[in-house]
Amino acid sequence: MGFVSFIRQRVSALAEDERAVLAQLSDQLARFQGHNRLVADYYDQRARIRDFGISIPPHIRGLADTTAGWPATVVDVLEERLDHNGWIASGGVDNLGIADLVEENQLNGEFSKGHLDALIYGIAFGVVGRGDDGEPEVLVTVESPIRMTGIWSRRRRALESALYVNLDNKKQPDIATLYLPGETIELVMDGGRWTVESRAPHSIDGVPCEPIVNRPRAGDTGGRSEITRAIRYYTDNAVRTLLGGEIAREFYGAPQRWAMGADEKSFVDQHGNPLTAWESYLGKIMALPRDENGDLPQVGSFAAGSPEPFIAWLRQLSMLVAAEAGMSATYLGLIHDNPASADAIRAADVRLEKRAERRQRIFGAAEGRLMRKALWVRDGRDPGVTPLPMWRDAGTPTRSAQAQDAVALVTAGILPSDSDITYERIGLSEPDRQRIRADLRRSRMVGTISALAAAAELAREGDET
Repeated sequence: MGFVSFIRQRVSALAEDERAVLAQLSDQLARFQGHNRLVADYYDQRARIRDFGISIPPHIRGLADTTAGWPATVVDVLEERLDHNGWIASGGVDNLGIADLVEENQLNGEFSKGHLDALIYGIAFGVVGRGDDGEPEVLVTVESPIRMTGIWSRRRRALESALYVNLDNKKQPDIATLYLPGETIELVMDGGRWTVESRAPHSIDGVPCEPIVNRPRAGDTGGRSEITRAIRYYTDNAVRTLLGGEIAREFYGAPQRWAMGADEKSFVDQHGNPLTAWESYLGKIMALPRDENGDLPQVGSFAAGSPEPFIAWLRQLSMLVAAEAGMSATYLGLIHDNPASADAIRAADVRLEKRAERRQRIFGAAEGRLMRKALWVRDGRDPGVTPLPMWRDAGTPTRSAQAQDAVALVTAGILPSDSDITYERIGLSEPDRQRIRADLRRSRMVGTISALAAAAELAREGDET
């Protein structure tokens, strides 16, 4: 039973307009499954590479398990630069209780998975709801487009509705959740039919879901996978090249020898049995007797095939992948004879750094809206503020370089030495900042007490005189 077929049944206790929305969402979810499986297979190195059927012998075509990990590298190199470094909100994060929501829902890990899915598939979905027994009071999760989809409103710039479908151990739908404005409807499979398990009203403006979209366009708000058609083609080409290199190594890597005028008896063992090709190659052919006329056989060898053409083509393909992904070819294993300097490495990373900063802005806005909805569910009212995640530097500066930059700004009087912004520029995590603030409070308290004690001592001395 697939995503489409189960909706074609009449779902009891659903209104006609709700069934229409459910069918539209189910059709949309089914429509993108082929593409989602394709890019996931490339990321997981399970994709079936297209073979032209020309250069690979048929009897070994199914034996070679040749892969290229470039699609995963393209995604991972970008995702590794998308790390949260705390949250910021007017009124203070501590006052809103955002730190508790992050810790209870392990949101740093959840959002990291969402970034990865958005880069692989083009989109991921954040969902807010009430937790059950043993779960956080406000449950925030990130879902894959393999199981979730939504209908986007261009005018409202928000989801109009969304559908999540859970799969059982047999990969069959058993639970579905329909998100509508003002209400969340849970469906369960019961006796081969879908029934409404519960209806949960909510006061959120819209639906309690947010799409995390990678590279949205005005004409395609559903996003785009980083594993583009070009990346997939270059990967297919690279795998065929690697496989061709393996075949060339097996057939042409070792020099093939030939002998003219040799007797067949030269290629039998002591019992008169013919030698295998490998045994002949190992040494028998090196000691051939004269023929009946006393002439020595002529021997020679063909030149071994060079792997250089395969290496050169792989190098060219890696350059094409690097250009498509906006990153240095060194990430793909292309090493030059002369190592690049630190400045050259930073210059080569400029485009990748810019791409990461774009993702931080787009992903961060969606995650901020999701956090606002989480506060709304918790408090039962609009918090009136949209928190935003702070991000670690998308570049690759060292800690010492960050510290030098912060010292220069503090020395120039641009930043105070104990500012959160200064701590952020140094690269300190939120727990480290909290410990520093606590240490500063203790130091100031000790200093105040010492000053009061000194003042009291001076006052006593004045009274005595």
